[in-house]
Amino acid sequence: MKVKITTFFLTLLMCLFSFVGFAQLDPPADDDPPAAPINSKLIWLAISGIVFAVIYFKNNIQKTKIIK
Repeated sequence: MKVKITTFFLTLLMCLFSFVGFAQLDPPADDDPPAAPINSKLIWLAISGIVFAVIYFKNNIQKTKIIK
């Protein structure tokens, strides 16, 4: 019975210690950073995604032809 109480106490102590150990105050906030433009390179992102999809599916089709 004493081992269970000790184990429970140590487990509770470790859980509470981890909460306190990782708790930190937020640093003082600076001014908001300037907004990053999100639409400046969307065309290149779309083109690279289409090229990746074509190459990926082309390789999968070739692999299935080899297996069959």
